[in-house]
Order: sequence, then C-alpha cells, then structure tokens
Amino acid sequence: MSQIEVSEVTSRRERDAFIKFQWQIYTDDPAWVPPLIIERKAFLDRKHHPFYRHGDAALFLARKNGKIVGRIMASDDPNYNSVHQSNVGCFGLFECIDECDVAAALFEAAEGWVRNKGRTEIMGPIDYSTNYVCGLLVDGFQFPPTILTAHNPPYYQQLIESCGFAKAKDLYAWWFADPSKAVAQLRRLASRVHRHCPVTFRPANLKNLRDESRRLREIYNQA
Repeated sequence: MSQIEVSEVTSRRERDAFIKFQWQIYTDDPAWVPPLIIERKAFLDRKHHPFYRHGDAALFLARKNGKIVGRIMASDDPNYNSVHQSNVGCFGLFECIDECDVAAALFEAAEGWVRNKGRTEIMGPIDYSTNYVCGLLVDGFQFPPTILTAHNPPYYQQLIESCGFAKAKDLYAWWFADPSKAVAQLRRLASRVHRHCPVTFRPANLKNLRDESRRLREIYNQA
C-alpha cells in the first residue's frame, strides 16, 4: 500500500520544490501560463511580503513513496475576520495529482493548521487573501488565464468536493471581442455621471506615483 506523507515546508529547497511542482501538473496543458519563479519566491517570502505584517501562512507538501504529489497553502488573515466578523482560515496554491487520498491528506493538514489558529471554518482557493488569485476554474479550460484569474485541471473540482467542500459563489472573467465598443460605452457613462455629480476626470500623474498610489489605495479599500 502506498503511503502518503504530508509535511510543512521549512527550508528553501522545499519551498523551491513547492513552486516547481506546478510544472509536473501542467506539462501537457497548452493553456497554462508558467509563473516567473523569481516572482513566486517573492510571493512566498515571509520577511518581505506585506501579508505577513498582519497575517500568517504555512506551506505543505504531500509525498507518495517519497515523490512529491501535491501541495497546499493554509493562511490566516485576522484583518479579514475583523472586517467580516467571521472566524475563517483559507487554503490556496492547491495543486495535486488526480487522487482523492492525496487531496484529502493535503486538506487535513491545512485544516489542522487553521484549527490551531483558532479558526472554525476554512474556505478557498484563496492565495493569502482576496487581493490575490481566488477561485477554482470550472469552465473554459481551453483559455489561458488573465491577470489574477485561476487556471487548473478539470479534475480539481471533483477532488475538492470529494473532501467536503461546496461552492460558495460564482466568479466570472469576461472577454471583450471588440474593446472599442466597451470604451465607447464607458465614455457615455462617464459623461452622464459628470452631468449629475461634481466629479473631475483627469489622467493619472505618473510623475507623482506616491500620491497617486495612496489615492488608489484609499478608494480601493473604501470600495
């Protein structure tokens, strides 16, 4: 009988293996867009990534007969729970071979970590928080992902649902066949808003990115 072992990532070598495991899953997927390894290392850097200023996360690898067959991240975001008056943790960065027992072992590890943080629920896929990639692709596998959209094999839905998860909501990504029509419609909308509200439209000031970024952050957080 094959034995599945799940362990927390504690070294740079294991972190690199965590990152590069994706290549094993997507070798034959023409729609997959490989990440930049240097960017993935920065994303998982506990010393510099801003998420770790207030939250925490752990990475896990699953091995079967010594070979890596899956990975998952568990994360805890106290800010999210404070705003939403909830008590949830998250799982993300999930990748797995098409075997339910491997997926179950990964989720057991993630759930245990979240439980030790005092959380009573777990949701995902969410990579750290909703400011990053969220959701599971369930349709449109033939299309490459756009920025901040998920891409995964079709069998992930069955794997995750077999571990007791159920869909919370639908997320959509839209393609514009003719972008010029969308631009024209947005300009008409902006014109109507301008007639009824004291709003000024101006280009971004790229010479003062610090102040512009501050304004964007304030608007985004309030919205």
